[in-house]
Amino acid sequence: MCLEYYPECGDGGDGCCARYLTIALGVARRDTLGPIPRIYARRADFQLYAVWTERNGKRIADSIEACCAVCAKADFIGKHFIVDKAEAE
Repeated sequence: MCLEYYPECGDGGDGCCARYLTIALGVARRDTLGPIPRIYARRADFQLYAVWTERNGKRIADSIEACCAVCAKADFIGKHFIVDKAEAE
């Protein structure tokens, strides 16, 4: 999200990235059954993060373009945990 508007962000202290993660977690908890597992993020390159988690004994991994690890985790949650009910049907 911040990457589109503020490429130099890196969560410069205004809390935009933490707010984005809080919203993603809230929506994911509402949509999924059970708890959200711990999500790990590691910087791979400039604004490219490797993000992964283990769910039901399976590893889910992805590479995410983001301004910081917090935004990378939020994007990962949006991509892998939030289900659009219209698309599911």
